[in-house]
Amino acid sequence: MSRLIFLFIMVSSVAFSQSQSALWKVSGNGIKEPSYLFGTINFLPKDGYIIPKPVSEALSSCEVFATKMALDRKTQKQFNDAVKIPNNGWINDYLTDDELNQLRLLLLLDYEVKETTYHDFYSRLQPIILVTATAALHLGSNITYPEKELEAMAKKENLKFVGLSNIDEEIEAFKQFPIEDQVEALKYTVNNFYQHIKDYENMVSAYLKEQDLVAVKNETFKATNKSQAFKKVYYDDRTKAWLSQIKKQMKSKPAFVALGAPYLVGKEGLIEMLKQDGYRVEPIAMEFVPPKTSY
Repeated sequence: MSRLIFLFIMVSSVAFSQSQSALWKVSGNGIKEPSYLFGTINFLPKDGYIIPKPVSEALSSCEVFATKMALDRKTQKQFNDAVKIPNNGWINDYLTDDELNQLRLLLLLDYEVKETTYHDFYSRLQPIILVTATAALHLGSNITYPEKELEAMAKKENLKFVGLSNIDEEIEAFKQFPIEDQVEALKYTVNNFYQHIKDYENMVSAYLKEQDLVAVKNETFKATNKSQAFKKVYYDDRTKAWLSQIKKQMKSKPAFVALGAPYLVGKEGLIEMLKQDGYRVEPIAMEFVPPKTSY
């Protein structure tokens, strides 16, 4: 169950273009050896998916592995507690009786969640965490966590691990997600569940087939009810805050920076900001192994 919460914090040949890739090489502007940016999705269908060879080669050429945040048991427990409804609240407080019944039927019947698990765990989660959890439950055992796979590879390569933020910053950023937007996102999920799953599948397809990180970003924001307040605090402001740390790290040692796609693309994304600062940021052609399940 804790892994479902972590999903929030912690896509067949590719139609590759010069502006679309999940992997980007950073060079120039005082960098002696190239560093890399890799855009990720929290979880993907496991069937047929492996880390592409260019990604593993880029990672093995680096000395530092940087991600949003390094989690251990203590910090994960802190986040788990932080994403529960405050004051020992219930999800019942935010949904109509019909919506609550739909949610219960979805979890208890479709996904065979036990009544006690629903009562003690799912019904205590903040709405946006439930939105994420439903997509993960839909995949069942056919699920993989790319960032965890990358972490395991980085450990084998003896890379230095760097967390760009800490657990207190992560929790504070999450707290800025307006409850009104969270509730609307959950209501959409409950009332349009099959479209919600289709939205997730579209995001997976955009990632694995076209490596279109902009489309991934758009689908990510759609799942948050397009909350501009949350986008600014959770993505834009944090990316700006990380920029100097990332540049300093890249000038010191070659770094492999693995972050969710929304942190990389757009005017407020790392790719554009690094370009504006005089770095050469180039997409690397690669292909994801086509999954057995088509999306």
